Formats: sequence, C-alpha cells, structure tokens
Amino acid sequence: MIAVMITVVIVTILFFGGMIVFMKKYFGREVTSAISHLDKQAVEYAQKEEAVKKQYEDAKRQSQEIIANAQKDAQQQKEETLKQAHADKEKIVGEAHQQAEEVIKQADNARLALLNELEQKINERAVVKSSQLLASALPDDLKEEIHAKWLVNLVESSFENLDRLKIPGGLTEVSVVSAFALSDSQRKALVSKLTEKLGFKVTLNEQVDPAIIAGLVVTIGSLCLDGSLRFKIQEVARGER
Repeated sequence: MIAVMITVVIVTILFFGGMIVFMKKYFGREVTSAISHLDKQAVEYAQKEEAVKKQYEDAKRQSQEIIANAQKDAQQQKEETLKQAHADKEKIVGEAHQQAEEVIKQADNARLALLNELEQKINERAVVKSSQLLASALPDDLKEEIHAKWLVNLVESSFENLDRLKIPGGLTEVSVVSAFALSDSQRKALVSKLTEKLGFKVTLNEQVDPAIIAGLVVTIGSLCLDGSLRFKIQEVARGER
C-alpha cells in the first residue's frame, strides 16, 4: 500500500515536473515572441518619433523661413512706402511752392497793372487839369488871338491829306467844334478848304467849346480831326511818358 502511494506521489511529481518544464518552455517562447514584438514596436515607434521630430523640425524651419521672408517683405514694403511718401511729399511741396510763386507772380502783375492804370489815370487827369489851368490862366483876348493864329495854320496845313482819305459819299454836313465862335472870314476859309479837299460842297454844324482852349475839332462822318490846343498838350504829354 505504501509502495503504491509512493509510486503515485512520484508519478504526480514527475507529471507536475513535466508540466512545469513544458509550461516553462511554452511561456518562454511566448515571452520571447512578445518581447520580440515589443522590441519591433519600440523600433517602429522610435522611427515614427524620429519622422515626427523631423517633420516638426522641417515645419519649424519652414515657418521660420516664412516669418523671415514676411519680415523682409514687410521691411521692403515699409521702405518703399516711406520712399514713395517722401517722393509724394517732395512733389506736393514743389507743387505748392510753384503755385505760391504763380500766385505771387499774378499778384505782382496785378499790382503793376494797377499801378500803371493809376499812373495813366493820374497822368490823364494831370493833362486835363493842366489844360484847365492853362485855359483859366490865359486872358480871353490872348486865347482868342492864339485861336485866330492857330486856326489860320490849321486851314492852311492840317487838311492837306484829307483828299487821300476814304470819305463816305453823300455827306454834306461837317461838325465843327471851335474854341471861339467862327468869324465870317474864318468860316468862309474853312468851308472853301474842306470843299476843295472833299470834292463836294459842305455846310458847317458849328459848336463852341472853350475847354479846347484854341483851334478846331472837325468831324466828317466817322472821321474826327482834332486840331485843338488841348489835344496838342495831351499829345505832347503822352510823348513825354
């Protein structure tokens, strides 16, 4: 009985020993396979991590390049903008300066024109005033004597070229403004001279204007012949200017 039990125990021990050896070999292969699989995954993970790291570095480098290029473009654009702004400023300042010079020039021209106009008006008024002063300063008998001599000279020499002028046909009346009333002899001499030069008989429409001082103003149609002393004074004054 004891021998049987010992045999059973020994068999059991051998069985479990065999099972242990078998399980050890089996699980050893599984563990080795698992470890090999884990090592392979670790290598793959390491490769993926390296690829991701490389992609990250590439992305970082590209982003830095983009930022650098953007900063460079921004700086260039800034410089171009400042350059253009400076050019526009210079242009605006130049145009404003030119406009200011033009305004000053126009103002100066207007000033000179006004001064010339004032000077002309002053001279004209001075001439008129001089004629008035001369007319009022000379005694009437002296003015009439001057008028008579002046009239003789006018009739003899002032109508010499009248026949060369184009006088409208059909005129028979000539307007005559005299400093003094014409005497019969003066009237006759004037009518004779005008008839001779015009080629037709004329009648005189006479007026007296002491302001002309001496002489005559003869109007034939649209033609005016001023032979007065006042006109002579004005003519001399204009020539002196």
